[in-house]
Amino acid sequence: MDRDVIIDFDIDFDDSAARRVRRYVSEVVAGLGLRGDSSFVETEPRVGAYVALDGRLQDFPDHDVALLWDELSGWSAAVEDRRGELVEIARLGGDPEPSPGAVVRWVQGLFRRERARDRSNRDFAAFVPSLRVNDFS
Repeated sequence: MDRDVIIDFDIDFDDSAARRVRRYVSEVVAGLGLRGDSSFVETEPRVGAYVALDGRLQDFPDHDVALLWDELSGWSAAVEDRRGELVEIARLGGDPEPSPGAVVRWVQGLFRRERARDRSNRDFAAFVPSLRVNDFS
């Protein structure tokens, strides 16, 4: 292979949508009083965002909390199960791109909520398969 070959790709890339989403997510992050160093915006395969939140939810005191966004379904809150997988526990309904202030108020409400009386669906053992013994040997 000739190493002196110059490949000239003429790529027409408009990143204005990505910049707009980064700005939107940055406004949410700032409104929550976060620095954003545990957040990211992705543009492929679909525009979305991840924002790590400070604190723990009362119903999930042993689990990290994250805020997720995608361009089609909007914002949701998720907690990490024992394997580090995100499990959605709440969704902000309505417009998939509400104002940053509306997102901030919704998140603050999640942290103010009292513990659910019915804790039957709050056990993450249901999300993590238990080890099974091979009975066929």
